[in-house]
Amino acid sequence: MALRNRFTEKVRSFISEDEWLVARENYDPEENLAYESIFGLANGNMGNRAIFEEGGVRKTLPANYINGVFDKSEAFMRELANTPNWVELKMYYECNPIGIEDCKDIKDFITILDMKKGIVCKHYIVCSSDGRETLIERIKFLSRVNTNVGTHRTYFTPLNYSGLIEFENNVDGTITNFIDFPRFRVKHLNTLDINDMEGMGCYVESETRDFKLPIGTATAIQIRNDNEEDKCRSKRFSRFGEMATEFFDALCEEKETLIIDKYAAICTGRHFDNVYEACKKQLTLFVNNGFEKELKAHFNAYQQLWAAADVKITGDDELQKALRFNIFHLMSTPNPEDNGTNIGAKLIHGEEYGGHAFWDTELFTLPFFTWVFPNIAQKLVEYRYNLLDKAKENAIANGYKGAKYPWESADTGDEECPSWTIEPDGTCYRCYVADYEHHVTSAVAYGANRYFEVTNDEEFMATKGIKIILETARFWVSRCEYVEELDQYNIYKVTGPDEWHEPIDNNAYTNHLAKWNILKAVERIGHYEKNNHELYTHLCEELNLSKEEMSEWVNVANKINLKGTEGLIEQFDGYFDLEDVTISEWDENNMPIAPQRMREIPKQKTSILKQADVVMLMFLLENTFDMETQKINFEYYEKRTLHRSSLSPSIHCLMGLRVGDSKRAYDYLTRSAFVDIYNNQGNTREGLHAASAGGTWQCVVMGYCGMAIDSDGILHFKPKLPDNWGMVSFNIVWKGTPLHITVSKDDVVVKSQDSIPYRVNNEERKSASQICKDCIVKN
Repeated sequence: MALRNRFTEKVRSFISEDEWLVARENYDPEENLAYESIFGLANGNMGNRAIFEEGGVRKTLPANYINGVFDKSEAFMRELANTPNWVELKMYYECNPIGIEDCKDIKDFITILDMKKGIVCKHYIVCSSDGRETLIERIKFLSRVNTNVGTHRTYFTPLNYSGLIEFENNVDGTITNFIDFPRFRVKHLNTLDINDMEGMGCYVESETRDFKLPIGTATAIQIRNDNEEDKCRSKRFSRFGEMATEFFDALCEEKETLIIDKYAAICTGRHFDNVYEACKKQLTLFVNNGFEKELKAHFNAYQQLWAAADVKITGDDELQKALRFNIFHLMSTPNPEDNGTNIGAKLIHGEEYGGHAFWDTELFTLPFFTWVFPNIAQKLVEYRYNLLDKAKENAIANGYKGAKYPWESADTGDEECPSWTIEPDGTCYRCYVADYEHHVTSAVAYGANRYFEVTNDEEFMATKGIKIILETARFWVSRCEYVEELDQYNIYKVTGPDEWHEPIDNNAYTNHLAKWNILKAVERIGHYEKNNHELYTHLCEELNLSKEEMSEWVNVANKINLKGTEGLIEQFDGYFDLEDVTISEWDENNMPIAPQRMREIPKQKTSILKQADVVMLMFLLENTFDMETQKINFEYYEKRTLHRSSLSPSIHCLMGLRVGDSKRAYDYLTRSAFVDIYNNQGNTREGLHAASAGGTWQCVVMGYCGMAIDSDGILHFKPKLPDNWGMVSFNIVWKGTPLHITVSKDDVVVKSQDSIPYRVNNEERKSASQICKDCIVKN
């Protein structure tokens, strides 16, 4: 039975085919928090967790996050502030609550995320202790057309009773971050005003506590029956502390359906001078347009997004759905119009890591946007440029030159990674991540450079990207320490991607990426010296950069201790002296189990890694290492990596494919692809894993489809499709030209409107110069 057929026709008509649906078919309150993330919706401006709208649920974390709205207050760091809960719509019969847990029994339960259309739909019958049965169905979406509004529609049908039904339209300003962690709970907003917005409904005006950023949250209700008759008998507005409540009721006959539309507008001082007037205008327009009109426009917007982003796989339906799940949440999160925001490590679906940008952005999520939505990628790299001055201040504060990007970045560019951390049991420990994990700085430069290589955005590189690359190179030169007796430069006291060994000296990953960063800066500025001397002169004057300094950069880069480029590469000084422990057991999700020895001695004294480190290095700087070296290191470190970060399996998939280990590569693909859709790590409640989502896309497109850029700048495909895949098709934008690509096991066909050169397994090709409807996508 098709999933959408579980719904009544009223809702079924809006729902896509099963291949686009993620379903929850049994209600267990212990699973609520994970599904609030999995079914969470985002529209570029805000993200809303998938709570049960009627409230009364024991396990729930209601949240509406807005991109760029951060606050610290009593927290350890600036974090995405949870803003007023606009979703709640309480329902009563004879003062008895009606809801998913306010009942004796639940029948016919199903909730679905429709990824194709960007909606969440619910269907269930709640059975009261006195025998009443009520069918509740809902449709919820955050508009992709007007990203300041969201809505849900409730179809309320008393199946075996009649009477007066009472409702409460609530906007809750008491909301806090970490609602279910008392030790970490913080309220980031002051409530300034509560009113009925001139009779429209409910309005709560708040401000962040630190920077006094205003936030307006407004809602309005319409209630009618199938005959479009207004069923609202009475309304009354009340203020209850920091909550705005609009009470209303309606008489309902047995089997009559009430249709309750709740409209919401959320506006902040980031984009509006007067949030009250903005909310009033947005809400009025939304209500006048109506639910169906806005929903249709929303569907059209997602149709355009999927025309650009969909990756179609034949022969693997489960993987296909998981891949679309990751793409859906990735492309729904960032704001295409805002270069003051970035992508949090948990997207915008939970509070873990405070919504901060890490190195995950540049190396895991940015590639997807660079290749598919270059307009969004541009905003993400411009975010880093906008915070370049702060990165320079950060370098000076730590005793270095150039630009040192923070390990965790919010809206100000300050380092948001706390120096001290409190565990759930109340114990404190010193956190050294910000002190030592400096490789994020080279990741920022790497991301900016790769964005330019794919898009050929000369303006960005000439005005912004080159400054990022130069100033980060300057940082690395100052970070290196010269050892005269060895005539080499070392980088002491760092933490590489493997965070279980800190601090260590001469981490191979960090040192190699530092050298890459420095030499890339010399290469880029040298290009301008040769081809645009006016710009070259301007940059040298603006950045106080001399030929003598650049000459020193080359000297430093060429003498950095790289830990070798051939054979087995030691992850850091002394790594091979640690107790060598390997992995021999895996759990039901095919994830490695920590060896017994790790329970007996500190993990930092063993060779076990948290996540890919040297293997990550091999992936990024492929041309630095010959294939034999990559194989040797993959085999060695794969046996010692526990993948306690969700970004790690995707890198092992990509490297497994590169070195010819297709079996292990596919295992790692599934670990990456299903981490959230099946909650395989048990922490999806905290938000979705952004790096895993982006890494999964890279596994399919860059790994199995073998897409890469050759050293001469030509697009090259070396497909390695698994036996059960028939074909893969997807779209990219290559240097401004949309391409439609179809990959089979031994061939690749590229279509475009303009003829472009490419290679397939070293064979020179040219795309057909023809009108290609598949390639015409909105970016």
